[in-house]
Amino acid sequence: MDEAIQAWLRLALAPEIGPVLARRLLAAVGDPESIFSAKQKTLLDVPGMGRGRIERLLDPAADRAARDEAARCAEAGVAIVTLADSIYPVLLRRFEFPPPVLWVRGELKPEDRLAISIVGPRRPSDYARLMAERLAPPLAAHGLTLVSGLAYGIDSIVHKSAVEAGGRTLAVVGHGLGVALYPAANAQLAESIADGHGALVSIFPMQTEPSPGLFPQRNEVLAGLGLATLVIEASPESGTLITARHAAAANRIVMACPGDAVRRAAQGSNRLLAEGAVLVQEAADVLESLGDELRRGMAELGHPTPARETVQADLFDEPAEKPAPAAAPSDPISDLILELLAAEPQPIDMLLMQCEAAGGTPGQVMEKLLTLELEGRLRQLPGRLYAACK
Repeated sequence: MDEAIQAWLRLALAPEIGPVLARRLLAAVGDPESIFSAKQKTLLDVPGMGRGRIERLLDPAADRAARDEAARCAEAGVAIVTLADSIYPVLLRRFEFPPPVLWVRGELKPEDRLAISIVGPRRPSDYARLMAERLAPPLAAHGLTLVSGLAYGIDSIVHKSAVEAGGRTLAVVGHGLGVALYPAANAQLAESIADGHGALVSIFPMQTEPSPGLFPQRNEVLAGLGLATLVIEASPESGTLITARHAAAANRIVMACPGDAVRRAAQGSNRLLAEGAVLVQEAADVLESLGDELRRGMAELGHPTPARETVQADLFDEPAEKPAPAAAPSDPISDLILELLAAEPQPIDMLLMQCEAAGGTPGQVMEKLLTLELEGRLRQLPGRLYAACK
């Protein structure tokens, strides 16, 4: 096994060393391998590191435990993704104290940079279920990666919507990936996610059993993977609010669906709105709120983005004649989409079928639809229809 990964695993498995201390150690020493070869005095200078913690961190048994963990991961097809890896999620890396290691089954991709976390209750009201079913499919169809927690209720709707739309979804679980999935009823859904539609993500070692105390940590990672966190519904004591608080603390956008003022099940999400969360009634509200973030993310991915014209006039000279704007670069898939929409609105299924026949992948089609909508060249209608903007 790669010695660098071995050192990262040792750091992640070390008792009493969470993301905060791990970050301090890395800042002081440089990398995990250097941590385990550093002098004790160097480690003692790190705030929070006492002699007892250092002894447990450097215990030779920890090295054997890391090798055993790596073997379990290899046997189960679970990838060990560290902060040093290029595929470590960009948005999560920007947290103040990101987890040093992620256990991943499936595949993380650069386009997961365009993600939104969607959360809600395990026992949703009919209204909450309706809102999730109204919002998640078009967001997935627009190329956003949907992040949720693979629990019953709203989480399940979110993940299923992404899979059915041919999009991507990340499921953040509150246990190790080497134990039975919780909840067991979502095992088939989990397989669909890992098999080509995204990834199962954990911050816990393989054999960690689910426990209520682990879910707040899971929720922080869930919030960290999205440009924003959308709360479909939340009661005043809902754990869903923890995810929203983590998002707000990291300067991520918090969104919420409005709920019935007399129903306790909606009091938590309504309170988020009163505190300044973005009100969401349809997918367009999300896309509008994320407009700048989506453009920035697409630019980081190297995708074309709508240009914002900037003109700097010389105050002492006569203004020159304004040149005609350059035509936007053409590409076959975008051209085909606009051609199909020229006569009348088209459903997403028809667009996917026609574009795939022309050689486009579902992911490419979703990306082009998002770009064209942000450019104001098409719009989405109810019923997952797309129409050209006249």
